[in-house]
Amino acid sequence: MDLVDILSRTLYLVENKSLSVDVAFKKICRGRICAKSLEERERIYDATWRFVARYIMLRCLYPKASRKKLARIFVSMELNKDQYMWRNLDPWCRYSVPKWFYEELGSLIGGEVDALMESLDRRVRWLRINTIKASEEKILRILEEEAVVERDRDLWYLYKIIDTKKPVRLLKAVKQGIAIPQDKASCLVVEALEPQPGDLILDMTSAPGMKASLIAMLTEGRARIVALDLSKRRVLAMRNLVRRPGVAGYIDIAVTDSRFFSSPRLFDKVLLDAPCSSSGAIAKEPAVRLHLVRRGKVEYYARIQEDLLRRAVDLGNEVVYSTCSLLPEEGEEVVLKIIRSAGHVLVKPRINASDGYRAYEISGKVLRTFPHIHESEGFFIAKLVKS
Repeated sequence: MDLVDILSRTLYLVENKSLSVDVAFKKICRGRICAKSLEERERIYDATWRFVARYIMLRCLYPKASRKKLARIFVSMELNKDQYMWRNLDPWCRYSVPKWFYEELGSLIGGEVDALMESLDRRVRWLRINTIKASEEKILRILEEEAVVERDRDLWYLYKIIDTKKPVRLLKAVKQGIAIPQDKASCLVVEALEPQPGDLILDMTSAPGMKASLIAMLTEGRARIVALDLSKRRVLAMRNLVRRPGVAGYIDIAVTDSRFFSSPRLFDKVLLDAPCSSSGAIAKEPAVRLHLVRRGKVEYYARIQEDLLRRAVDLGNEVVYSTCSLLPEEGEEVVLKIIRSAGHVLVKPRINASDGYRAYEISGKVLRTFPHIHESEGFFIAKLVKS
């Protein structure tokens, strides 16, 4: 199977089956069918990633071309280091995002939209050290044998990856579970919750368990955590994930639809990192660019988010609601619907992030992270406290 075939087949699965690049690539490239070595496989994967990221732009340039022809054009452009002839394209084509997405964000943040769009091509990778399994000194010693890292100025346990000798997932510290790949925005969601020893905490849509494991670490295993998720497959993955960093004993995990979960006791704190369009994670997952072409996906998730948040405020004294989304339909608008009918008030989280979109009356009480400002994924974060 040549590179053009791999690119076009992966694109088909991303576009028509709504798969991530990673899942689609693994389906196409099982075993050694695509490459004879790990290094070659990584190079092919990186090319596939870039091809999907540039698909909308290529489609603007060649609207009638087949997937295979677009793949050939892309390979030729890569070899010739062509600049994709993008200079005369409309901005949304240039940035390879859906037109409505560019225009909506432009209406919300004005001229800053171009800096935001450019940042979607630059992924910043973060590692969280896991002090449950080892000391900070030992983790850094092992980590620095294979990578160059820089400590974050806001979170003592978070390090930005400057350079690595191998893929992050293959670093010795990561394989041992003493360093965990986790985006800064994801960590800030947990910081907004302010978990304390003795707290009874509900994580409503927990899989794959990154935030629950961070709660366990920050509370030194002295908080009781109940972690729920609807997907049996994701819960199985979560059980395996929390076992590796050594926090499985601190978390009770169950498969259930959190919209219908009930508890005889009120939780001290509820974390709801709701399923969403993932528009804030484009830098990590280029398939999101294609999945957003149909705007109905955002509306679909917004309905689920509203149902989940309505349930969350009934289950806990304090609720932190977050989405990995740049869109107000999944942030400000969901929260507005809930606070108008629930007995909770908004309290501004005590974390370093930007205010919400100024077009909304609650902008000063909710927070957002942006790739071009915080070097993180784009998250919406709100804290609701029982009045």
